[in-house]
Amino acid sequence: MTERLHIFAVNATLDLCHTHHSRAQGGPPPDLPPLADWLGASVDSDEIELFARKDIGDLRLSEYVDMAFGVVGMGADDARRMDALGGAVLLVPDRALGGPPRPGAMLTLVASLDLAQADHRAALPKAALDAVAAQPSGVSTGGARRAGLAGWLLALALVALILLWGM
Repeated sequence: MTERLHIFAVNATLDLCHTHHSRAQGGPPPDLPPLADWLGASVDSDEIELFARKDIGDLRLSEYVDMAFGVVGMGADDARRMDALGGAVLLVPDRALGGPPRPGAMLTLVASLDLAQADHRAALPKAALDAVAAQPSGVSTGGARRAGLAGWLLALALVALILLWGM
C-alpha cells in the first residue's frame, strides 16, 4: 500500500511554524490548533507540518513538498495549485492519521500525492562469513607493532646505559 501526503490550505490566519526542522531546533512546541477536529481523525503532531507559506521564502511549495517528503508523480496541476497558495498550509502524511482525513471547514484539500517507498525487492548476494576485511595497500598488520616495540626497547636500553655510565 502506498502512503500518501495530503496538502491542505488552512482557512484561518495562523502565525506559527511546526515543521520537522523547527522541532529539531528544540524549544517549546507551539500551541497547535485542534487538528483532530479539523481533519476528522486523530493526528500524530510529530509527523505533520503546519506553517505560513511565507516561511519558505522564494521556494515554491511544490518544490518544498518534493524535497521534504519525496513525492512521486506530482502532476503539473497539483504543483500549480500548491504554488498558488498563500496563508498557512498543513502537510499530513497518512502515517500521522488515525483514519482517512475528513477535512472540516478550516481546511481545503489541495492535493493528495503518493510518497516514495523503499524498494526491498532486490535480491542481494550474501556476504561470506569467513571474509577478512581488506587492508589498505602498503599496510602490514604486524610491522607497525614490531616497530613500536623495537622503539621502546631501544629507549629502555638507552636509559639503562645512561644510568650505568653515571655510576
